[in-house]
Amino acid sequence: MKRSSLNFLILFFLLFSISASAECGTSKNHIVFIHGIASNKGAFGYWDQYVQKFHKDECLSSHFFEYDTGNNRLSLNDFVESFDEFMHQESLSEGKIKIVAHSQGGLITLYWLKRMLDNNDSIRFRVNGLMTMATPYYGAKIANLGYSLGTFILPILGKKELKDMRIGSKQVMQTYELFNNKDFLSYLKGLNFISISALFAPNLFDVEGDFAVAPYSSNPNVVLGNNISKHYNIHGVHLRFNLPRTPATTYVTKTCLEKPELCKNSSLAIFEKEFLSQQYVSIDKAEDINTFAVYLKFEKGSLPSGPIFVGSKGILRGLAIKFHHIRDGLYYYKGRLSSGDSKGYLRTYIDGNKILIPVKASRSTFITR
Repeated sequence: MKRSSLNFLILFFLLFSISASAECGTSKNHIVFIHGIASNKGAFGYWDQYVQKFHKDECLSSHFFEYDTGNNRLSLNDFVESFDEFMHQESLSEGKIKIVAHSQGGLITLYWLKRMLDNNDSIRFRVNGLMTMATPYYGAKIANLGYSLGTFILPILGKKELKDMRIGSKQVMQTYELFNNKDFLSYLKGLNFISISALFAPNLFDVEGDFAVAPYSSNPNVVLGNNISKHYNIHGVHLRFNLPRTPATTYVTKTCLEKPELCKNSSLAIFEKEFLSQQYVSIDKAEDINTFAVYLKFEKGSLPSGPIFVGSKGILRGLAIKFHHIRDGLYYYKGRLSSGDSKGYLRTYIDGNKILIPVKASRSTFITR
């Protein structure tokens, strides 16, 4: 009797396994992970295993795109080309695709999607989710620092990669223009585009919120601009290991795999909430920090002049003498609102005329004249 019962259980589990496999069949959908600068697929930790364990019924297969980051000869466009080859491989030829991108990986994905739109490539219709984490859409000061120090000091960071991600780089301005492209904006709005800014808690480093990318850069939704993505602020660090009170933004630990109720990875939780049918991990949301950035782009002849004042909560404070001139009529200013305030204005002068520029916490403002 015992042997008969055992045989029955074995048969039941075999039939269940075959049935579950048959349900997915060849209609499996995909998650594509793409890491950032000076990194690799290890940045995502146990993310893949977690999805396979707790979301098996979603029929998702994982793919990791790794590229030659740190190569001084390669630029963002080179990585976009490699990513295009990766995305057109046989294993991704059918089914829906969700893309999870960290840091520079988000830029690679963005420009690849624009290429697919321009080429009228049907794969763009199969991408039904994009989540970017700490992507420097509008530049990162750490890239300026790394570029000025030289890659002989930081050999794991590619020179052209750093050049593209500097504050005020030509790539940054192209990204802003890309978000204002009517056709591309329409495509993104139908994509389920999720963006995440990570902040170190407590916010000791509010200029570069997660040790690398400031929230006003990783939030693509600019002041006076279009709402491009659904945006989250979370507590996290750019690194792939946890710090006290603050987890790594991308790295899913073994704890998440064993006890999801104790998992501290908010990026994983957002992925579950936005892309999957069930959510087991909680989101640790962070508040906007009070820093902001302003880009001014002028035709020849116009010139911003100081002093610069920032007004919020009825307080007008002088913070700087002038904007930082980057190049060719492009100026940049990073400022701070009064503590706890979410919006205000910047007062400055252009060609001797006073102007007021609206600003918001953790956002960038672009003004072209």
